[in-house]
Amino acid sequence: MAQYNIGSKVVHISNGKRGTIIEVYPPRRGRQVYKVGWLNGNNDELETDLALDYDISDPFERCANGIFASYSEYAKKNTTFKIKNSNNSTISSLKASKTLFRAYQFKPLLKFLNSPNRRLLVADEVGLGKTIEAGHVMLELKTRRELRNVLIVCPKSLQEKWRTELIEKFGLSFKIYERAKDLIPDLEEHRGDVRAIVNYEMIRMKGDDEKNDNDDENNNKEKKKKREKDPKKNLIDFLLLKGGRFSLVLCDEAHKMRNSSTQTYKGAEIVMSLADASIFLTATPIMI
Repeated sequence: MAQYNIGSKVVHISNGKRGTIIEVYPPRRGRQVYKVGWLNGNNDELETDLALDYDISDPFERCANGIFASYSEYAKKNTTFKIKNSNNSTISSLKASKTLFRAYQFKPLLKFLNSPNRRLLVADEVGLGKTIEAGHVMLELKTRRELRNVLIVCPKSLQEKWRTELIEKFGLSFKIYERAKDLIPDLEEHRGDVRAIVNYEMIRMKGDDEKNDNDDENNNKEKKKKREKDPKKNLIDFLLLKGGRFSLVLCDEAHKMRNSSTQTYKGAEIVMSLADASIFLTATPIMI
């Protein structure tokens, strides 16, 4: 049975000439022969000397000619295309989570990607899935290779919920830190893969950092020296003196920071200054 039809574009295997099948002869002694129109004239050619002439880089031509590669090759090319063409309207991690697809839960992600400073307040009502919305943001950053050190700040009662939801639904492994002295050594290693969940107490400024009318200049200097000598007891002292960056800082129940005179608010300001991106979650935006 002839492999090519009239009109098929072919290339001569030996010399690379390109032509078109203009006639299909009946088989001769078990060999298939075609009349091929070349640039310099027509000639009879054996099927074994010909190959299909198509652009292997064009997926439409490959499909039309029934030329398919392996699944792994397709996956590599598809992933490469997504990475090269990612923009603020492209969600590369759209179906990468173990969550039910709800279109509204991707709106915060799109707003985040289009934000000039990557600061986002999510104020959905209770039960709409703010944790899932935040998870989509983290998963997208991971897909784009932009997720390194991450800090989640939430009430102590919600720490385990965050850890469980992120690992089970998004495959993101986080560690709960109860004490600053456990988190600080991990940050000091500069691995860039610290995924921490802490409570609001952890980001409070020290009480003695506040100035009052009874403080004299010598006392303030003494406190500063003491803080510089051993910054590893308090996360904020460590960040002030040693620095560091977070790809993302997420604050759940963010209305807890609404009072700008509290030590929690002041500590959060320092943490946010070291964050490339931040997300605030709250169901009570009127209080912020």
